[in-house]
Amino acid sequence: MQHQRVRIQVSCANGDPHAFFLGGHQLRVTRVLERAAEDSLRRFRVRVADGREFVLRQDRLSGEWRLAQVAPSGKKGARRIV
Repeated sequence: MQHQRVRIQVSCANGDPHAFFLGGHQLRVTRVLERAAEDSLRRFRVRVADGREFVLRQDRLSGEWRLAQVAPSGKKGARRIV
């Protein structure tokens, strides 16, 4: 099964995401839960105002951001996107 790649626009402050746009809606990041960097990728696990958690991935070479994972609030599982 091939995963659909979801590109997103991300606004950053001091190198960390503080908001991103998904489906025409701006989601404000209330907390960066984890940061990771490997080779040309950076990953951030973030929580937004409604409690949902997302993993955002940035290709450092192109600057492009993608949504990598979604974990809806109140649920233990996560849905892998990319």
